[in-house]
Amino acid sequence: MLFQAHRGVSTEYPENTLPAFKAAAEQGYQVIEFDPLFTQDGECVVFHDKTVNRTCRREDGSEFADKVYVENLTFEELAALDAGLFMGEQFRGTRVPLLSQVLVLAEEAGLAMKIDNRFANFPMWQQNKLFDIVEASGVNAGFTCLNGELVERVLARFPNAPIHYDGYVDEETVRDIVSKCCGNDLTVWLPLPCKLTSWVKVPLATPELCAMVKKYAKLGIWILDSEEQLQQAEALGADIIETTGSVKPR
Repeated sequence: MLFQAHRGVSTEYPENTLPAFKAAAEQGYQVIEFDPLFTQDGECVVFHDKTVNRTCRREDGSEFADKVYVENLTFEELAALDAGLFMGEQFRGTRVPLLSQVLVLAEEAGLAMKIDNRFANFPMWQQNKLFDIVEASGVNAGFTCLNGELVERVLARFPNAPIHYDGYVDEETVRDIVSKCCGNDLTVWLPLPCKLTSWVKVPLATPELCAMVKKYAKLGIWILDSEEQLQQAEALGADIIETTGSVKPR
């Protein structure tokens, strides 16, 4: 079973930052998951929220009173913010990384990569630029896809890319995704019923659904935060699990 770190080891380090991804490598995770986002001037960064308010502070440590959207900041303005202080003084000086920096770090550390599905909603110029950055890096990054159309779009650009599917799951849909993957490495993700997945609208992991998935693809289970949940994922036959960092690789 592979262990995937959600936004890096985000329980102990500032999420989606280089320290969180370095910690994933040091702690034995094999895969990292992260979120691409674009600044006003077209730079692709790794950042989850649309606004900086939750995870960024001014240099003096003060918070923002009003919502500040990443898409309204240049990269220079975003990079001037502190992306570590919200986790503690020991992370002061941590910055929001460029996608290209994360790709280099992961490749050098031997980490597989799973790019979040949010790029599905990017305008086409942003999708193309994201693809350009991945292509220029030379890495074989995995892409998370919500539907078959997005799988086809990714594989048209990256014929050997690992595909992570996390849309609606039934046997007909899985068979369709398999046919579009043309033999590529495919992981179908199912959410484990728990507090962290209480918001999802796709089918939850059940023994029957997991058994069906494993007939066609690798089974991914997300998002775990306890050893008890790890045991549940193992019983379901998970090939890979995603955790925020509270469940450590063995």
